[in-house]
Amino acid sequence: MSSTVAAPEVGAKIVEWYSCIISYDREQAILSKHEVNQLMNRMVPDEKVKSYYELVNFRHQLFIEPNASEQKQFAAIAIADKATDEYMQFMYYFMYGQNEFHNGRYKSAVRSYKIAERLLEQVPDQIEKAEFYYRSAISYYRVDQYIFAVSYFEQALEIFEKKPDHEEIVLNIHIFLGGISTELHKFEEAEDLLQHAFRRSKPYPVTRALLLRILGLNRVKQNRQDEAIQYFEEALLIKEHRDSVVGAKTEYNLINVKLRKEPNKKENHDILNTISHKVQSLHMTEYVIRCKVSLGLYVLNDTEMINEGLEALQQAELYFEASELAEEVVDVYSKLGEFEKALHFMRMAHRMRIHQSCIGVEQT
Repeated sequence: MSSTVAAPEVGAKIVEWYSCIISYDREQAILSKHEVNQLMNRMVPDEKVKSYYELVNFRHQLFIEPNASEQKQFAAIAIADKATDEYMQFMYYFMYGQNEFHNGRYKSAVRSYKIAERLLEQVPDQIEKAEFYYRSAISYYRVDQYIFAVSYFEQALEIFEKKPDHEEIVLNIHIFLGGISTELHKFEEAEDLLQHAFRRSKPYPVTRALLLRILGLNRVKQNRQDEAIQYFEEALLIKEHRDSVVGAKTEYNLINVKLRKEPNKKENHDILNTISHKVQSLHMTEYVIRCKVSLGLYVLNDTEMINEGLEALQQAELYFEASELAEEVVDVYSKLGEFEKALHFMRMAHRMRIHQSCIGVEQT
């Protein structure tokens, strides 16, 4: 019969496992989880260690399968109110924020991270703090709060850049910073950031593809459509990207640009239909709606379908995405001389921007 294991010993092993996760060591994280699972089966019952295990296991799932199409479900760990250990409270709100982010509830993620941040001084590990800054920054980025996003990214960089084994995450931060500069129409600044990162990305095919994708989106913003197509196609040549959920997003980006160039080309309509079915099968709600709007705008000239799509994004609190799509619709109708429709969608884009700015969380 196997001997029992003391809870503190298991807790220490969970700490090692979590360290592998936040160090982005996939292989060692998988091995550590296996070891922890064996110890958990022999552990003297301890609710605190059990809760800690469930929190780290949730983070492990997000790490190992970040692009899984199914929504991750946060374990029902009711520890936040009763826990006396402030670090455990931090972990709860930090993991809950990641759950909300993964399921597309970006404002809720920000609110959870703000609660966790009040407990950040309880976190002894600098890499763990950097991970918190990084995740917070991405959430602020997704709700169009660029000042806060840049601040958190810079705090994460200050720590990660001192760690040579975290170069890939540094490159990913540059992707986001380049995206922010692009959105702010600081195209020269964005180009410097992204090209510098691209030159360092050869050992990391997944990140290299993401850089090609963001360079394509940068060209879309500048209305340099041929270059955008080239970058998207180059990204999709990388197998790791092509076979991923993010790769499906790039496929949409590619056909969207082609539709802007040649809206009446039947081949483009057929490709859009194929991608629409693909994102539906992957349960990619945002991109199902994007395909619907593109169908209404470029294929069917169906204003009602466009409205329904934009309203669906609003209901999902995807205000940035809604405003971005509305602006694309405005551009198309303006070029067609249909100014009444353009004005309608311009007002909608403005309204979405206002919603985007009201994230409902105190910043100070």
